[in-house]
Amino acid sequence: MYLNTLQSFRHEVYACLQRAGDALFEVADALLTDPSAQSLAELSLAPSFQRRWPSLYAAFADGRIDQQALPRGLCPLPAPACRRRAAVAGH
Repeated sequence: MYLNTLQSFRHEVYACLQRAGDALFEVADALLTDPSAQSLAELSLAPSFQRRWPSLYAAFADGRIDQQALPRGLCPLPAPACRRRAAVAGH
């Protein structure tokens, strides 16, 4: 059940990435798997980022994110439960 939930979440977030989606999604994976990176060049060395480092800059320059759809992807729970979790995470 959890694997299906994770896959569904990833698909929904990916659907929000309108341009340069593959590169932006790899950036997100790199941020999650290598939080100690201090620069974009270091982030590009994360195992989950399989592109060359200049594509990080290109992803941020050319990428487009559907900001209206993104919150649904980041918090697919009903609004009250979502706010409660965000408040706990933000302390």
